[in-house]
Amino acid sequence: MGQINLYRIDDNKQSDFEDNIDCKFEFLGEQNYKYYENSGEQCTVVTYVNKIKNVKAPEWKWVLDEYEFDYQQSMESVRAILVIKIENVMYAVTFGMAYFAVDKFCDTKFAFDFARRIRFKQIKTTTLTTPNSQKNKTVNVYLNYNDIFYESGEAYAKIKAKADILINGKLCETTVEIGHSIKVRIPSNNIVGILQFIKMVEETLKKDEMQKIPVFQRLKDEAKINELDLRLSEKIESDIDCINISELDIIGVTEVFNNNDTCFELKYDRKKHKMVEQLTKENLLQFLEENNLSLKNDFLNIKVISYRDGNPVCTDIIKRLIDYTDDEEKCILLKGEWYYFNDDYIEYLEESINELDVIYDEKYDFGNVKLEEYQNQMVKKLEKDAEYERLSYSDIMAKIKKKYYAEGAFNNYVSEKYGFEMYDRELDHINGQKLELMDLYKDRTMYAVKIGESSAKLSYVVEQSITSLKMYKHRALKDMPEIDKVAVWLILKRKNHLKDKNGKPDLACLKMITLKNRLDEWKKEVRLMGYTPVIYLNYWD
Repeated sequence: MGQINLYRIDDNKQSDFEDNIDCKFEFLGEQNYKYYENSGEQCTVVTYVNKIKNVKAPEWKWVLDEYEFDYQQSMESVRAILVIKIENVMYAVTFGMAYFAVDKFCDTKFAFDFARRIRFKQIKTTTLTTPNSQKNKTVNVYLNYNDIFYESGEAYAKIKAKADILINGKLCETTVEIGHSIKVRIPSNNIVGILQFIKMVEETLKKDEMQKIPVFQRLKDEAKINELDLRLSEKIESDIDCINISELDIIGVTEVFNNNDTCFELKYDRKKHKMVEQLTKENLLQFLEENNLSLKNDFLNIKVISYRDGNPVCTDIIKRLIDYTDDEEKCILLKGEWYYFNDDYIEYLEESINELDVIYDEKYDFGNVKLEEYQNQMVKKLEKDAEYERLSYSDIMAKIKKKYYAEGAFNNYVSEKYGFEMYDRELDHINGQKLELMDLYKDRTMYAVKIGESSAKLSYVVEQSITSLKMYKHRALKDMPEIDKVAVWLILKRKNHLKDKNGKPDLACLKMITLKNRLDEWKKEVRLMGYTPVIYLNYWD
């Protein structure tokens, strides 16, 4: 038996792939074969081998020289590629480490499309990714296990398992590895055996799916990455609020930004630099303006040096410090890397979100009219106070608008009118770091409130809720009331209301993958800590 590693080449990259291997590999020969027995269909098999070079002596060769060791210069490991052309379809079979030259040209959906149509007998290992979780990659090892299992928000990057595969009319038990390629041992160690396996794969791909396998993979296609980077830059230029700059993370696990002990240095090239106390969009925009830099072309490449107690602790570019979701392309930017979601991932995520209790009561809807009315009301109420009595009406209004901004006004409004207790802007200090406990409290429920129209803005409140709840659970917060439920209260800036499904607003209608991921993670965290998660939903008209 022989082991092969089978790729299907992306239809749009066949020409680039051939140019690449013509440059890096040596052409050995080309032969025509019958695609399969009793077939008139022909296929072409082209064989390449890497251009063999002498390997340079290792940098640490001096250790051997101390004892006059006779070092024999070795040859580079042999790598080979079979390129198989069947009509307009192109496959590549790699041997040795030749997969490095093939992977970025492959059809990344090919192997998992095959995996969804075969029955696994025994799963040995899986690699799962969960991008919006602290546990972003998990390798699982199994004994006597044959089910594809995953939780919402997780996706497969690789599967290694035993399966019965029909090859040339014979059922063979073999170990198969699924990733960007299909790696397997075939009965016949020859070209005909490879062609028989490809025929079986193509026949399998015509069958119905046996199981769902959500896929979440890092993009390696440079052209696609450049396209997404350009789309992101254009989006930032038109609406910088489309991105989220990390402001708060899990205490004790990852670094918390924007606390009293941290400051940042912004740099671009060698001459442009500035110290700032907080990493905010406003500070970044000011830095761009002061240095005549372009929001579209330069923003993502600003360097950020983080200082703790006056000492530099890490350096990153802004692209690695923001979260962004391209809903149209079903891609997400996390820590500077682009990832994409398949339909199974999104479907299972939406099924999980649909489990949440979602409550809408129109009396809590808010908007510009109510905001202005509330601010005018506060001007009349406070204008005779000592703080305001010597100010002009316009100056009083400016201070009131700053104090009673959109969320602040909403929190005060529902507190005064509907009996919620205010915790907005009540900060506790944990290890010298400021932490907002919650926005509102009522009926043994803690509320975190956010007004917005993008995943980036709305997702922050989910992080705030998780962090506060963890501190509450560990009794790190003082004088907190008893709770049974944990609520995220989303005020959506949109004209059209979400459609109802099963008597509640259908969150699946939102084209906000990042928000759904974080709500899914939040739901699990809240339940694990013994509380009930609830979503309150209202609209900013």
